[in-house]
Amino acid sequence: MTKLLSLVRNENMKIYYRPRTWIMVALLLFAEGLIAVVQKTYGGDTQGQALTYINAAVSLDVLVFIFAAVIASEIVAGEFTWGTIKLLLIRPANRSKILLSKYIAVLLFLLFLLIVLFVSSVFIGLIVFGTGADAVPVSFGNIVQEYGYNLVELVMNVTFAFMISTVFRSSSLALSLSFLIMFASNTAMAILIGLEKEWAKYILYANTDLSVYAAGKQPPFEGMTLGFSVTMLLLYYVFFIGLSWMIFNKRDVAG
Repeated sequence: MTKLLSLVRNENMKIYYRPRTWIMVALLLFAEGLIAVVQKTYGGDTQGQALTYINAAVSLDVLVFIFAAVIASEIVAGEFTWGTIKLLLIRPANRSKILLSKYIAVLLFLLFLLIVLFVSSVFIGLIVFGTGADAVPVSFGNIVQEYGYNLVELVMNVTFAFMISTVFRSSSLALSLSFLIMFASNTAMAILIGLEKEWAKYILYANTDLSVYAAGKQPPFEGMTLGFSVTMLLLYYVFFIGLSWMIFNKRDVAG
């Protein structure tokens, strides 16, 4: 356990000691500020619209995905690209712990960005828009719940990027595929739902939005339940992690 914690700490140092990481954080904060300016400028009487702003800022989770996917796509592949993989594997820790430490570091970075997004949006909302009554029919609890639902989708997408990085040793391929699938999935699923293709309910992206099961919303396909979607997510998750582990442990890095 001590070795794993040491490895995770080392991976976090690699992430947070790079200026690029803090540029990502700055861009996230800048985007939040931009939303605040737009709402303040064009939102009419914005006094007391803090919840409106905080709710709008949730949409910036797409930036959280992009930045986390950048880290996930290179955290393993980068070791091969930079030629540091041999130095990494001569450590006393086994390959499974090394891979796990990298994955944990990716998830911690994802959580860090989400926390930054949430906390900063609350502060900006309260400072810029005040604490008066908000006409928007949304509560603070609803916003927290939305973060929870979004976290499920973010974890699945980042895990996919991590798996591609590990299997193909290519950060560019992992990043490209992650972006392509993430941004094209909604359109593709809308088409399949429109065509009533029942088999599409087994696709990952038919199950990532668990919010459809809240408040009696209609799931993408008839017969889908929360239990079904959670089961599918777990199966995909185990596949992504299992394939990453199998390839990383069996890969020859002697050449």
